Amino acid sequence: MSSYPLTHSKQQLTYAAAAIAIEAAVAKSREIAAPESIAVVDAGGNLLAFARVDGAAVLARDPAIAKAATSASIGAPTGAIPFEFGANLAFASHGGITNLGGGLPIVFRGELVGAIGVGSGTTEQDVAVAEAGRDAILAALSASA
Repeated sequence: MSSYPLTHSKQQLTYAAAAIAIEAAVAKSREIAAPESIAVVDAGGNLLAFARVDGAAVLARDPAIAKAATSASIGAPTGAIPFEFGANLAFASHGGITNLGGGLPIVFRGELVGAIGVGSGTTEQDVAVAEAGRDAILAALSASA
């Protein structure tokens, strides 16, 4: 018999929570006049919700999803991996992992529950919109706890 646990007791981000993040991120995108693509994933990098604000770059969809999935996989914001390593990861993952800024982990009570990724604006705009979505979901999670 194994002495390791056979199950995990992890918090799981739901679509309802992801929708809160999307709503807040879309509002921030409109407030700063930076049309963005926004993706929210669970801790495993699985897409829960996506929005494209009117006017966002058509090709920003995949980077937004990759930013969210990358942030979930590394448990850290995207954009800080040394260039050479980040470029190799992007190539090896066929673009599934990216080092572009705009991906933020969503950590609740010390546990990674998901991530948000935003693309189409400048790095600063992407991060501001991602922060708005992340902060909204964390506020909702705290209020429901």
